[in-house]
Formats: sequence, C-alpha cells, structure tokens
Amino acid sequence: MSQTLAISSADLGTTINNGVMKYKVVNIVSGFADNAKPLLVGCRSNDNDLGEHTLWKGQEFRFLSGISGVKTTQIICYFEWGSNKLEDITVFKNDEYFDPCAIRPDICFWKAAEDGLYSSNNDQNWVKRFDWQ
Repeated sequence: MSQTLAISSADLGTTINNGVMKYKVVNIVSGFADNAKPLLVGCRSNDNDLGEHTLWKGQEFRFLSGISGVKTTQIICYFEWGSNKLEDITVFKNDEYFDPCAIRPDICFWKAAEDGLYSSNNDQNWVKRFDWQ
C-alpha cells in the first residue's frame, strides 16, 4: 500500500523509514522574483488528492510519498502562474526509470520560475524540465 501526506517544514525529515514503508520528500517552491502573481499548484496521486495550494515568492508546498515495492505511486501536478500553465507533470514516481532527483533517493525539489519548471536533488543545482505553455 502507498501513502502520500502533506507536511510542514517542522515535520520535514527527508526520508522516513518506519520499518514498513520508506518515504520520499517532494518540495515544490515558488521561485519567482516578485509577488505580482501567485503560483497555483494542484497535486494528486493514485490514491489521494493533495489539494490546490497558492504559493507566493519563496513559499513551498512539501509532501511525503510512500515508496513501496508492491505498488507504483505516481504524483501528478498542475502549475499555473498567471496565463502560464503546465498540466499533468509527474513530480514523483517510485519507478527505477523515472526520477529527476535520482542521486538522492530521499528528497526531490521542484521550482517554478519565470521561464519554466526546474528540478534539483539539492535545492541548488537546478535543471530545467519544462517551459511554460
């Protein structure tokens, strides 16, 4: 069985392993230069709707996703910033063939910026993944 949980900064502990299931932390951050427009993010998994979140400059939405050898968990999000949109973006999938943050099995960062969506495994070295549509 797979689980996905929204968490706060205080709850963050990268990978949590409770002896039964291992979790990966996914961070989505608004990396815009100003607060002229908020970033709207909505995410869902196979089992859960993580809701819509309004993020202003520098704000983050974090969640844990369960890593299970039995069931493939996939987290799909949409991003909206003014008239710019990205839909059906896979930000997490516990599949050996998908992981934009493969170097770190415990955490993955996504950042929306003026020119598109980026991912990182350390919150510093960003790789552009998508242009706004």
